[in-house]
Order: sequence, then structure tokens, then C-alpha cells
Amino acid sequence: MGVEERFQGANVIDAGRLSPYWGEHAARYHFALPRVGGKVVLDIAVGTGYGLGILRSAAKQIVGVDVDPVAVETAKGECGANASVMLADGLLLPFEDNSFDTITSFETLEHLHERKQFLSELRRVLKENGELILSTPNANYTMPVNGKPSNPFHIFEYKPEDLCSELAAQFTIAEFVGQSLDDNIQIPPFYDAQRRLPKDLSVQAKLFGWKVMNKLPFAIRESVSDIIWKKPFYPTESDYTFSADTVENAPVLVAVCRKQ
Repeated sequence: MGVEERFQGANVIDAGRLSPYWGEHAARYHFALPRVGGKVVLDIAVGTGYGLGILRSAAKQIVGVDVDPVAVETAKGECGANASVMLADGLLLPFEDNSFDTITSFETLEHLHERKQFLSELRRVLKENGELILSTPNANYTMPVNGKPSNPFHIFEYKPEDLCSELAAQFTIAEFVGQSLDDNIQIPPFYDAQRRLPKDLSVQAKLFGWKVMNKLPFAIRESVSDIIWKKPFYPTESDYTFSADTVENAPVLVAVCRKQ
């Protein structure tokens, strides 16, 4: 499988804030934001560059890499004076050893066959005591059948204990949390989460109403949502939480690792 196929599916934010995925993905960059102040940062699988626009507000310098040339060209629009993007494979990075203070790698590991090699390459370019902030789907939530993920773009999905073991072989794990939608959001925007909702009449009625609103033109839908809930229809980055208490069953696992 070529590098383009390995990373296919990672750049799903083309619709920006019009996408239900925006808030979930952007939340991870906001989670990383307090850790990158004054740092030299590498963002792996930068995609269309939405993360650059978040992290460059605090980072000293940030470099984004991706294997998709179209994504790289799009991401250039998010570059300011302290940000740049380039075409590069995460398995063979064009950087010297010990180049970066912080590396962000969100929703990339699950697309790879060569996961150990990938982590080793990240360790190589990370400075001593530098941090890797990584996320990947939680197999306890996605429930692969006989080890095969339901997402056709995913090669492998980790249970929490397996991810810890994989990371601990090359890094010291400083923080390990689950990313979840806030409990105040009664109807999640994703089909997989919606099918897990209770079957009682009250919840299903709310789900039906959500589906009706979701079919409305964007401007009308957002106006109605603002009137009823005083917020956008789809969850935003502030609607997601990160907690060690939710690791076992959260949809996404997030690890902060150090090179020591």
C-alpha cells in the first residue's frame, strides 16, 4: 500500500466548520495549544491546515507535513510568518535528529501498517524531553470485528492498554486521556454514536428532530439552532472534553508522551 493510501481518510475536514467533524478534530489542537507556547512544532498529516491556524498563535515555529500534494497546497493558506508546510512522508521525515520541541499526530497512527517505524521516526526528530501529542480511535468504542476496523481506511485500532504498551516502548507517557462529547450535548452528530443512543421515546424524538434540522439549508439550520440553543448546530471544539476517567470507553484516545 502506497503512502497516499495509508493516509487516505485523514484529511476529512475539507468542509471546515460546515462539517460535523470540525469540532471533534479542532478540539484536539486546542488540547495541544497550551503545550506549544514558544515551541518549535511539527504537525504530522497536516491535511488542509486547520490545525496550523490554531497552533501558530502560540508556537514559536510550526511545520506541517502531509503526503497529499493537494492538501499541502490548501494548507499553505493557513501559514503565517511562523508556519510552513511541505510534502513529506511521516515514515521518512526530511529533518535532522532532535529538531522539534513538540510533535502533534492526530488520527494518523490507525492508517498505518508500519506503526512502530512511524513512532520511531517521530522519536528521532523529537528533541530530548520533547513531547509527542497523539490521538487515535479507541477500539473499546469502535469494536473491530476479529481485529478488522469497520472504517475501511483504518488498518488497526488500539485498545487503551495496547496503545500504552506501543507508546511506552519508545516514550514516557505523561498523560493518557479519552476524548468525548460533553454530556450536555444530547444528540451526537455522528451516525455511529447516534445508533448507540437509548431507544426510549424521548431520546428518539430528539434524534428525529435533529435529523430533520440536519437536512435544512445551512443558513436556516444555524439560525434555528441559534434561537433554540444559542450555539451552532454541530458541536464546536469547546463541546469536547478530555479526561483520564473516560479512557476505557471514549471514542478517541489521546496520549502526551515524552522522549526521555
